[in-house]
Amino acid sequence: MYKKIAIAVVIVIVGLFLYAAYGRKDLTLTKEYVKEKYVLPNSKFINWNGTEIHYTESGSGFPILMIHGFGGSNRDFILLDSMVHDNYRVIRVDLPGFGLSDFPKQTEENPDYIKVYDDYFTFLLDTLHLDSCYVMGNSLGGLMSWNLAVKHPSVVKKLILFNSAGYDMAEVIKSANAKVFKYGIVQLLLQKGIPKFFTKRGMQRVFYNKSLLTVDREQRINDFWNRKGNMQQILNMASSDKFLDQNLIKQIACPTLIVWGKQDKVVHPKYAERFHSDIMKSRVIMYDSCGHVPMLERPLDVKRDVLKFLNE
Repeated sequence: MYKKIAIAVVIVIVGLFLYAAYGRKDLTLTKEYVKEKYVLPNSKFINWNGTEIHYTESGSGFPILMIHGFGGSNRDFILLDSMVHDNYRVIRVDLPGFGLSDFPKQTEENPDYIKVYDDYFTFLLDTLHLDSCYVMGNSLGGLMSWNLAVKHPSVVKKLILFNSAGYDMAEVIKSANAKVFKYGIVQLLLQKGIPKFFTKRGMQRVFYNKSLLTVDREQRINDFWNRKGNMQQILNMASSDKFLDQNLIKQIACPTLIVWGKQDKVVHPKYAERFHSDIMKSRVIMYDSCGHVPMLERPLDVKRDVLKFLNE
């Protein structure tokens, strides 16, 4: 009897897996559909390495480059943009392979993403004539930001890191549950896109304030992940084992503001002090009742502290 039950359970599990992998509806969205749905009045598109790259630009004055995190988009900084663009020229990018930006075709099966993004930012700084600017980034975008400060010290005058990646990346990827994307079975299950309930589970780890888990935000993030090409890029990048040398952080010479949410479940708050210890001209601000994205969870506090730092 138990043997028959076990066989039946196995059959059900196999059947569910086959349905999830091959039988369910394809959730992939066309680039044209997502672009039409989410393009902004100040959206701009430029060609880089045969791909279309998206960014927004607003305001005027000294430029600020804002860089989102893994799985995010330039919408993550839309609130802060609206609060500071009266005094600054604000440029919010969609990293290649996220939001409305394509990722260029690669000849290698496992490309060096750090080098690809280095080339992208070198192109962006030159194309947008950013020979002097402030840079801020969240999570992966924080890593991209401090790398810019290391690679282009004459360009980056001040740096702001929101819950930045950089240290112990293998550990961070594991704690952020991104490691699950490495498994072939997961990649097979997601080849037809990611269901909204998975997106919602991911958002629950990012936000401390659950009231921010709105239907519109969930839908937008899910649409960006399911935009044609983005899901595969996210899977590939999560599977990469090529990381920046964390010792480079000690080379950062510009004034740096380190901002963190005390309840961050993605990148542990302990790393705020490590950045502070390694960056000579730095200070730390830690927000209570805040998770991985302070610029969305504590926008008024962030506005106050960012403007104070930039105006010094």
